[in-house]
Amino acid sequence: MTRAVSRYLSAVSALGLFVGAVAPSWAQTADRADPVVESAASGGDIIVTASKRAEKLSDVAGGVSAMTGAQLEAIGAQDFKDYLTRTSGVAFNEGPSNNSAAVIRGIGTTAGLDQGQGSTGYFINDIPMNEPGYTIVIPDIDAFDVSRVEVLRGPQGTLFGSASLGGAINFISNLADPNGFHAAAEGAIGTTRFSAGEVNYRAKGMINVPLVTDKLAVRLVATQRVDAGYIDNIGTHIDGSNDVHTFGMRGSIVFTPDADTRISYLGLYQKTRTDDPSVSNLGLGLLKRSSNFEVPMIFKTQLHSLRLDHDFGFATATMIGTYNRKTGDIYDDFTSIPFYAGLNPGNHYFLQAGQSDTFSYEVRFASPKGERFDWLIGATHIDTTKGFQEHLSSPGYAAAHPGQVAAGLTRGDEYYYGASHTKGDENALFGEANLHFGPVTVTGGGRLFRTQTDTRTDQFGIFFGGTVINPPYRVKDSGFAPKASIKFQPTPDLMFYALASKGYRFGSPNTLPQLAGSPIPAGTTSDSLWNYEVGTRFSLIDRKLFVSITGFYIDWTNLQVRLRRVGDGLTYGANAGAAEIYGAEAAATLNLGGLSLVSNLTYLDAKLTEDIPTAVPPLASGKRLPSAAKWRISNTASYNFGGRAAPTVTLLHRYVSRSPGFLNENTTFAPYHIFDARVSAKIGDITIAAFAENIGDKRAITFGYQDFGSGASRFIVKPRTFGVQANWAM
Repeated sequence: MTRAVSRYLSAVSALGLFVGAVAPSWAQTADRADPVVESAASGGDIIVTASKRAEKLSDVAGGVSAMTGAQLEAIGAQDFKDYLTRTSGVAFNEGPSNNSAAVIRGIGTTAGLDQGQGSTGYFINDIPMNEPGYTIVIPDIDAFDVSRVEVLRGPQGTLFGSASLGGAINFISNLADPNGFHAAAEGAIGTTRFSAGEVNYRAKGMINVPLVTDKLAVRLVATQRVDAGYIDNIGTHIDGSNDVHTFGMRGSIVFTPDADTRISYLGLYQKTRTDDPSVSNLGLGLLKRSSNFEVPMIFKTQLHSLRLDHDFGFATATMIGTYNRKTGDIYDDFTSIPFYAGLNPGNHYFLQAGQSDTFSYEVRFASPKGERFDWLIGATHIDTTKGFQEHLSSPGYAAAHPGQVAAGLTRGDEYYYGASHTKGDENALFGEANLHFGPVTVTGGGRLFRTQTDTRTDQFGIFFGGTVINPPYRVKDSGFAPKASIKFQPTPDLMFYALASKGYRFGSPNTLPQLAGSPIPAGTTSDSLWNYEVGTRFSLIDRKLFVSITGFYIDWTNLQVRLRRVGDGLTYGANAGAAEIYGAEAAATLNLGGLSLVSNLTYLDAKLTEDIPTAVPPLASGKRLPSAAKWRISNTASYNFGGRAAPTVTLLHRYVSRSPGFLNENTTFAPYHIFDARVSAKIGDITIAAFAENIGDKRAITFGYQDFGSGASRFIVKPRTFGVQANWAM
């Protein structure tokens, strides 16, 4: 593969039916819109499953945040960007829809997607949605009819497995409720500046039908969103070319044959199409890009899961079987790159098509809580098959190159084809136990894991002189991810804790052919990352004020980094360097009558502590990590005037300080403030809201890509948007 091909394919890599998920914890009514969850006044009463068992947020010894469905609806949340940007410890690098990464506590060597497995785990009702290697889709499920979203900060390897090196995001969908009929709907329309007169709209609906009272129920959800584009493509002469279309369906069935047994199924399908990338080319302007034709991105997520929970008395058994498929098609235009223009004068079309199929199985047993000693043990097996295909073609290429056609170097007008085939397996035994001594709880646990990845690549075309089938590459890894904590909780409203935990992730093979004089490793193994933290949670003013404060130190060695080979410029993965991260997170929720105030603050100091001399250019100790803005702040103020109409005014603000852009460049992105507002009122069962987003019309850069031949690219916060929304529920 030539250097030009490699550089652009590296850029594309950086870019990036029913699905099943199930109840996260047996005997947890929170999944059925528990009134305790929905009306949590202080925030500490929210039920979460960070330990894979139901417990109050205020009782968890660890960095955990949660937003309920009611809280998400109150701020008009639709997807990750609406709530992860308001969560302590999280940097959400908004880029392509369903292909954008969240970095927790600064644990990341890139702000986008990397060649290896990401550092943040994504879960739907406890089900892992990651796969070995480069992520095909990061499922950003529509927030309509969600029970809650949990964000677990710091390594979660003990209970959640690989990919949760920095933390985990667990999307908990509502399940069917056999206790009654429910229905809900949402509709909205709005306009975004520079959208060429097009409108944003969304239409969503949910129906829950009990088929046998207290025994059997079905729940169906459908969602449709269209977000008008605001980037002008001066090459295609299409203004607002980056329209985003998101369609989703969810369905669940819950059967409770007796008081001790529950069988549940939940399916989910979501498809997102972005007509043209939502990225600006710096040389053209902050809201402009150029290509000869539109280059869409199409991402699909599908998952099926079946779960059985049974209470044996001495322990509750949980068995989960899941299948998920993710596909991602990324198109691009190589015409403007001089190298390809020299091959043929016409347009040059690129397609990267990825697909992963994952089967995961988990069995666990959990003893009843409330005893002096309680425990949880389990086993997990995850089996993934994935592949990528890459195609380069140019109309008229075959006619212009008859010699290459005769030599069998082309397939019609396609002059390059590449494919990778990966098989990844993870097997693990895990457990956690608690010893309670009055107000003191000592917790210990760990995960014994083994991972293996086998990859082979095929190339065909003019760059290889025909077809090349490379030998398979294998990376194996094994180890133990421990966790230990101590908690002191003298009253339900006051808790202190100290925690140490370790994370891990899959290694990735290097599939490049060896080059004389430029040796590279066979691949990467897991980084080594230890997280140490202390924290407190407490309530004041008769539980009207809930406060959470955490301080942490992270020791990260053998980082998985992407380097560039000197001999030919191709990229490969290696374990190199070390980093230290110091930080603090604080969150406060205050409810005084109709007034509600929520604030989140994150301080982060994340830097390399060892040189990486093999990088090009070399990386020096002291270099700040990507996504490690020193300060992140979010504030939400809401006032409900009461009465039958309950008119409510909500003001939202978030701030990000100056942020480093790339690990191997000195690029930084400017600090910014974003302000939003909502005004709502009730008319019977209907809530009407008017909203304004990015009121100041700030041109804030969320993150970007380097210059791989078509100019540096940047993602910009959506311009000022106005709209009205209606919600109905019964």
